[in-house]
Amino acid sequence: MGSTANITGRILAKNINDEGINYGGVLGTGIAKLPELNIGRTGLTEAAAKDAGYDVISVVTVVDDKAHYYPDASFFIVKMLADRNTKKLLGLQVLGKGAVDKMIDIAVTAITMEATLEDLENMDLAYAPPFSTAIHPFAHTVNVLLNKISGNFNTITPYDFAAGKAEGYKIIDASIVPSLKGIPYVDLSKVDGELPEYGKDERLLLVCSKGKRAYMLQNRLKHFGYTNTLVLEGGSILNQI
Repeated sequence: MGSTANITGRILAKNINDEGINYGGVLGTGIAKLPELNIGRTGLTEAAAKDAGYDVISVVTVVDDKAHYYPDASFFIVKMLADRNTKKLLGLQVLGKGAVDKMIDIAVTAITMEATLEDLENMDLAYAPPFSTAIHPFAHTVNVLLNKISGNFNTITPYDFAAGKAEGYKIIDASIVPSLKGIPYVDLSKVDGELPEYGKDERLLLVCSKGKRAYMLQNRLKHFGYTNTLVLEGGSILNQI
């Protein structure tokens, strides 16, 4: 890469002049532009992190890339990885139509500084509606991963869902309007008590387009005593239901 070549060339020049600088290496950062889609990644993949001995936990989020009412607003699909015990950030993968580089560069800085999720959750990142959301998409994903680590957000990953690990769960469509053909629909705004058609110990898989509304329904159902709910990470945008 031209970027790392310039970094190492500068270090080489300094060392020729007896400055004795060590090079810390690369994080595997990469970014590419495809038709209508930008993709980027940095740090460890889930498989590589497990091979390195980390107790890996990941989350997939679908987050707005700027205020939704702007004409060119879109969303990022994000996979964030951390060590479950230390909460140290390990890697990030992002795709979307917008500026994925800003997400990747935040992660590069964080991993280089060996930051934990708690170090990152309240950063004063740049915000104005044309550029970002009031809760920055990076911070939003950090919050979701912290909720998952703490047990406040119970999920199934797209990988596990595709592998059939949701077998035995009843799927509930938690979208704003019914969106999944042949799937029972529950309107979050009307859930003000128990759902008579479902037992409190039934295994329920909550699905919406991005995961956010399913998370809110999960919280409400927990309040009313439901003990076996999972949210499908990435919702119907990333998964075939």
